[in-house]
Amino acid sequence: MKREDIEVTTIRTTDTFQYAGKVFNGLEDLKNAAFHHYSDVSRKKESPYVVIVDEHYPCFDSEDYANENRYYQNYYLTTDRAKAERICKETEMEYKYECRERGEEPQYPVLEPMFSMSKIEEHHLPYIYYHGEGDFMEIVQNRNALPTDRIVILSESPFHFKPDPDPTPCLYGPPPEYRRDEDFYLDKDDDSQDSGWFLSLFRK
Repeated sequence: MKREDIEVTTIRTTDTFQYAGKVFNGLEDLKNAAFHHYSDVSRKKESPYVVIVDEHYPCFDSEDYANENRYYQNYYLTTDRAKAERICKETEMEYKYECRERGEEPQYPVLEPMFSMSKIEEHHLPYIYYHGEGDFMEIVQNRNALPTDRIVILSESPFHFKPDPDPTPCLYGPPPEYRRDEDFYLDKDDDSQDSGWFLSLFRK
């Protein structure tokens, strides 16, 4: 899939959005609607379906294993029952083991859009990615999709600041919120030459 066809929109976890006629009041509502297991799909009689695929934060020692409870989270949204069933099947431990034995990659992994853009395919979309902490999440969808297969933002909270992308992946969790030094030191009321010279140090 061409990168320019992938649309990534950052929203707050409290923003309201709609997919296939269903309104979600933020991340908590999305979590409540999501399921992991095949049996949950069979009990749900009507679409849309929301399937969560998550991945535990990396643990490096016994303290991490005892205390780390954060997960990277992908919420796949679909009106296709067969697709929902396929994603659920991939979350089963037995299926994961069989895939590893055959050297196969899952079709529906956790895809952080910043670092996984080249891996995103049309069958993944649309989905919502959450880092597992913080106030922002990302809607990832096909820019050219029909209106019936798009996530529509209904209400947005104003951003106090929007995290800038960090080009370096972080091994200890999601990329940190990034604020440029020039934004911190910038004083819009100060037009002095000294201020301009000082800020130029941070733009190099």
